[in-house]
Amino acid sequence: MAKDTLNELHQFLKPESRIDLKLISLDHLIGVSGTEGGVKILVGNENILKCVIDCTNDKVDNVTKKALLLLINITAYSEGSIELLKLKPNDNKSVIDIFVGYVLDAQKTHADAVCMILSNITRVEENVEQCVYILYKHLNNLLNVFVNTEFNKKGCNLEYLAPMFSNLSRSERVRNWLTNENPHMPLLKLLPFCQYEKSIIRRGGAIGTIRNITFDVQYHKLLLSPDLDLLTYLLGPLMGGEEYSDDEMDKLPIALQYLPKEKQRETDIDLRKMILETLNKLCSKREYREILRDNGVYYVLRELHKWEKEPSVRLACENVVDILIQKEEEVGAEDLSKVDIPEDMVDKFEKMDAEYLNEG
Repeated sequence: MAKDTLNELHQFLKPESRIDLKLISLDHLIGVSGTEGGVKILVGNENILKCVIDCTNDKVDNVTKKALLLLINITAYSEGSIELLKLKPNDNKSVIDIFVGYVLDAQKTHADAVCMILSNITRVEENVEQCVYILYKHLNNLLNVFVNTEFNKKGCNLEYLAPMFSNLSRSERVRNWLTNENPHMPLLKLLPFCQYEKSIIRRGGAIGTIRNITFDVQYHKLLLSPDLDLLTYLLGPLMGGEEYSDDEMDKLPIALQYLPKEKQRETDIDLRKMILETLNKLCSKREYREILRDNGVYYVLRELHKWEKEPSVRLACENVVDILIQKEEEVGAEDLSKVDIPEDMVDKFEKMDAEYLNEG
């Protein structure tokens, strides 16, 4: 698209422009935003982007809707997200600040689209720390509106705040915020969404957040503390209605004992795998492995392995089981996170995993 053409469209996107011209211009830009090359052209024109952001708060609903769709398309590409984050459209406010205001307004009709844009922007690794810097003061309010599933009065469910939290939890500052009492631990509010049947997006965001925290071994003691009851939320989605012996049942977290026969496992392959990867990370130290054993994790994974058909999930399951079934003297390390694996062995293990998956 020629620069002159964009400049012409810029004139039609101003607040005082005719509604029909705004809509036609936005439709044209949405078409352009469908490719990475088109997005590169759009983010190179700051005036256009500022006008589009102004349009997200237009008095005409259809103008707002189309402007937000355009920004979803733009932020779907890393370059689009990076460039949009750099903008200060008005009053020296960033796009993030503007959109947080939309999300916290219970009367906003298109808050879900705004949540998708925030999720897209925070997904880009390069953006995370800048997003945290801007969002940190809003995190408690954003979490409160997220857990209040009826907060938005226009029918928006705000579920895409879940992947936003997951994205942000790659930052040490956010992991600290999630796990510190302020006055209550924010993570406690997220845990129930690991099993939230109404939304796979909420489940995925909650599980992804926990998994990101487990990459940092310093949090494992807290995560496995009785007060948090994390294993209830991680094991629940992996369990069906199978029966256990009395001895095995006694080891399971109380909330997971004697589940109904019609109990269904998590249906999403990726989420089951994420939970298993999280359990694997929690096997880092001997004391934590013992907690997993004492809470019947092996029994749950044994039954999951019998049921599981997806090779990558079966492999993730086996990786945890292989650690838990060993005696500690066989494990051979107090802290697995500190074991230095030679590069040639890493390649060998990756090749073995690939062969396993191909056979599956």
